Amino acid sequence: MFLVSIAAVNACGDKALRIGRGIRFQRAVNPKSILIYIPSNVTRASQVQSLLKKVGHKPYWVQSENNLSEALKSGKYDLVFTDLGAAQSLAPQIGNFSSKAVLVAVVSEGTKAEVRAAQKQYNNIVKDPHNAISYLEAIDQAMRSKKG
Repeated sequence: MFLVSIAAVNACGDKALRIGRGIRFQRAVNPKSILIYIPSNVTRASQVQSLLKKVGHKPYWVQSENNLSEALKSGKYDLVFTDLGAAQSLAPQIGNFSSKAVLVAVVSEGTKAEVRAAQKQYNNIVKDPHNAISYLEAIDQAMRSKKG
């Protein structure tokens, strides 16, 4: 007698492991140049950079405000990922240095009301920074809003 057992496992990042939805299946058709500035969580910034490279985007990670200003002056970025705390001071800089970059705020922690307020203020946010798919969805949303 032969028994077959299938167990459903839900773990962190389980959406990234589903067939057809995994990261390797979502190669960027139009790779974007993305600036990453998440000063509150260096580990997360490094992970975001690694993820974006894997899917075919061109990420550039800066750790200091000086490097951030220099990178923004080049004006060669489609998107700028930053945490919610830095987004408010960064928004005017992006407008001054780069007319084409779209700001995407990364909400690390917050209540549903805070997330909604951030979404109204910045339009493009990463709601769940622990989920790789959230970053990819934010990129798609930002590019759609930029075209419209």
